Amino acid sequence: MQRSQRPLRITITLAAALVVLGACVPGADGALNPPTFRLQSEGSGFVRLDVAAVTAPSATFRVALDVVNPNPVPVRLALLEGELVLASVPSARVRFVDGIDLPARGQAQLELDVTIAADAVPALAGVFADALLGRPVAYRLDADIGVEVFGVLQRFPRTTVAAGEVRSGLTLSAPSVRYDAAASGVRSVAFDRVVLDLAFHVDNTGAVGMIVRAPDVRVALGGRTVVSLQVPATPLPAGGSARVVQELVINPTQLGAAVVAELTRLAAGQAASLRITLDGAWDLEVPGVVSRRIEAAQLLDVLIE
Repeated sequence: MQRSQRPLRITITLAAALVVLGACVPGADGALNPPTFRLQSEGSGFVRLDVAAVTAPSATFRVALDVVNPNPVPVRLALLEGELVLASVPSARVRFVDGIDLPARGQAQLELDVTIAADAVPALAGVFADALLGRPVAYRLDADIGVEVFGVLQRFPRTTVAAGEVRSGLTLSAPSVRYDAAASGVRSVAFDRVVLDLAFHVDNTGAVGMIVRAPDVRVALGGRTVVSLQVPATPLPAGGSARVVQELVINPTQLGAAVVAELTRLAAGQAASLRITLDGAWDLEVPGVVSRRIEAAQLLDVLIE
């Protein structure tokens, strides 16, 4: 009796598995359905812009999706392959093959950071301007979908995965300034002139590459404004930095005896204390896209000791 039961048990198990597989094969009763997608508007949009003359053109558009599995069995989203279209301009190829697991009738989140094709950048100047000015940007993601179930990959023809409008949180923001003590110093102090080198780093902590200028920066030593300088047009990629070195020639009569004494001690390598401040306005530009002026602000305040 036992020998006749074992084949029966195996036959029943295989038959049950075939029924489940059959329910997930297109064309069978209860055919496998592709996942559906919902865009997360707050997490989607441009997350980085480095375009025009700032660096080699590049931009990153993030598509944040809720992926929903409508099937009664767990599946794996194994493939998304298609194209991102922005404001009717084909902008980037999309290929996702890392895969995410979807529980039965459940969902998971997927973030796609899509790099805009360099040859699409010139046609997207208006789109970039809209993004930086807080206006909505129309998008569409068309893709083939690949779903894996029980180790079998099922491909579905290209469809519009997500479409609509999003607003990006990007903006042109003022860079920060760091004093460079190693490259700064008092070169000479004489009765008719004081010469010093002032070096500082201009840091772009934002996600937008730009060109910065400061046409009229007022330099104060010991609380007295003594000279003006200019920060020339300086490319700053997103997250990048540039160093500015200026030679300052100052008439000692503008400084007062106390400041001259401190400068003399600094020139001799002796202990001294002197406050330097920089004040001025920034001109910020993404060439061919948008520009902005940030009015008078304190750019730097450092105590040299």
